[in-house]
Amino acid sequence: MCGGSLWSVWGLSMQICLVNAPISAEFSDAAELQTEEVRRISSDPQLGILTLAAVLEANQCAPRIVDLNRSFFRYADNVGESRIDAYAGEAAREIASVDAAVYGFGSICSAYPLTLRIAKLVKAARPESAIVLGGPQASVVAEQTLAAFSFVDFVLRGESEQSLPIFLEELTGRRKFDRVPGLTHRSVWGVQRNPDAPLIGDLDALPAPAYHLTGELRGLHRASLELGRGCPFSCAFCSTNDFFRRKFRLRSPERVLEDMRAIEAEYGIRDFDLVHDMFTVDAKRVRAFCQTMIDSGEGYTWSCSARTDCVDEGLIELMAAAGCKGMFFGIETGSERMQKVIDKHLDTRRAHEIIDIAERAGVRSTVSLITGFPQETWDDLRQTVQMFMHSARTPQSKPQLNLLAPLANTPLHTAYKQEMSLDLLCSEMSHQGRKQNPEDMDLIRRYPDIFPNFYLLPTPHLDRALLMELREFSRLAEARFRWLLGAVDQVTGGVLDFFLEWIPERERLYPAMAGSDLRHYYRTPQFASDFTAFLRNHPAGDHSLVKVFLDFEDALSLALSPDRSLVANSVRLPAGQALEWSDIPIRIRRSRVVELPSALESAIEAVKAWREHQCERGTHYYVVAQNSEQDNAVFEVSVRVAKTVNACNGLRTMGHVVRYLSTELPEIREDLRSHVFVSLVERCRAEGLVAIYRPSRLKMSAVIEANESQAAVEAL
Repeated sequence: MCGGSLWSVWGLSMQICLVNAPISAEFSDAAELQTEEVRRISSDPQLGILTLAAVLEANQCAPRIVDLNRSFFRYADNVGESRIDAYAGEAAREIASVDAAVYGFGSICSAYPLTLRIAKLVKAARPESAIVLGGPQASVVAEQTLAAFSFVDFVLRGESEQSLPIFLEELTGRRKFDRVPGLTHRSVWGVQRNPDAPLIGDLDALPAPAYHLTGELRGLHRASLELGRGCPFSCAFCSTNDFFRRKFRLRSPERVLEDMRAIEAEYGIRDFDLVHDMFTVDAKRVRAFCQTMIDSGEGYTWSCSARTDCVDEGLIELMAAAGCKGMFFGIETGSERMQKVIDKHLDTRRAHEIIDIAERAGVRSTVSLITGFPQETWDDLRQTVQMFMHSARTPQSKPQLNLLAPLANTPLHTAYKQEMSLDLLCSEMSHQGRKQNPEDMDLIRRYPDIFPNFYLLPTPHLDRALLMELREFSRLAEARFRWLLGAVDQVTGGVLDFFLEWIPERERLYPAMAGSDLRHYYRTPQFASDFTAFLRNHPAGDHSLVKVFLDFEDALSLALSPDRSLVANSVRLPAGQALEWSDIPIRIRRSRVVELPSALESAIEAVKAWREHQCERGTHYYVVAQNSEQDNAVFEVSVRVAKTVNACNGLRTMGHVVRYLSTELPEIREDLRSHVFVSLVERCRAEGLVAIYRPSRLKMSAVIEANESQAAVEAL
């Protein structure tokens, strides 16, 4: 590194503007843009840009960061869906408003077309400035990018914390770019690729990411920290080795703990996503890390990635004791044959066991699977779906089924690049939005070697359209139908066969539906309605196990969510504060109350354990609280609690709740009703089922009017 010399070389006027990859701009559909999941995924800080900014600060430079993800959401919220395609111009204006000598763009495969379009506009506005690309996608297609796009001046490949300062010295000095490691640039001889930069052996020597430059951690409950780099494996579909290479490196436990403490002190965050694809490769170092976390006594929680062949029960239990709350398992395929074909070489039986071990240890797991390999057969796919369903039957596990993306310069891409095809629906691994910008599509068509991840590889043994639809159908297991789908899997020949029976029904209902419209359909309430209707007429719908979950869906669809209109801008009362008759109790988290003719728990246990269901008849009550847009928490409650929670619909004051419960629970003695019903409301509040709001005087007239209307309805 160049140390403090950079300040004197660049001078006070030298300004560097760093721009993150615009992940959020992949989502151009209005419905997608408003979802909690999309907002959360898109707002995660990009550690590469933040670490480079910290390196520049350590070299006495004051970089600026333009956060295109936040910028895109501000733009989309203001202009609406019809003008979203014009975002590139807005982004370029925002970036070019920073008077910089160098504009450095991060890159990922899915956002690369938009990144290049924005960079072109920035170059037009600032022709005297240098456009520099970095990040995973630009690194693997550096020569092709410079050959195709004259507005790109340089690509700095791979790990750039050491090479960036050297590059900036040359840019403002002798301009001997051939001495900058990892740089791809133009010369009189054409596009030149310098030797790779040396790997950074001591990751502890790098400064902490410059979170303060973007404010991204303000108000968040979790922060990302880099745990290590490098993967010693060589999976045929993966491009990690192209960027971080194969030398496995970890930051020391002491340094990670130091960064955790600093983030807690500044932002109050105590939960961390530790970023490294292969953290558990060296079990000895994992144990050392865990022991450091335990010895600190500070109780930080964290999640990480792991291979299922690099952990065992003892290690997972130690990790859990050290604060590990989640693990990401890239299992990829449930087929032993395909494990060998893609050079992953996992034991799929052991993978099942590790999912179960994590569950017993109280560690959440994400199980990532891929379909669409050229060599994959229906038997292979069936085994992958079985792995998917094993995760779906495990309460703290979340399965993912992705469609293969041919990432640039991977063995799969190299082997099949002449057989790729472009479809309206691209791979879920690389593009998650419903629509693709027409200008992006023009670039993708013209330069397949630069944007191969938007193409499809041949699947001679599988129907590509069915794979696309299976991916969307499988979202059932990660949404509210998890246990229903598990029951179907158990009482039929399996979910894959059931899915193939569903397809003719979907085609009958929507014969002309295709492409992005079909994909969107699977994310709507209409699909949920169509699916349950189909299942009721299917032989599986007559099975007692499936009936329990269908009854639950029926009851849930009829139950009403609370109305929050009267508590908007009202004050939520803290626990322990005495209630007044004019206060408004309301169910939390859009919760609903359902009544079932049999026990839901016994049915869930039967699905989890894959055992015969013994139907328990009798009335059962449940409160269903919506944690997120696709996840429901279900609590069984007594009839008194159920009636009380149901009464707290947001339209009744405490006085009206008591009057309503007098008719719902007439067995309570009349002289005790006020005391009993108020106590029930307090109990529901203490258990987190109900919140109490006190309306302002200005709101009281609306409350009185609403309660009079409610009383009239109840009288009928």
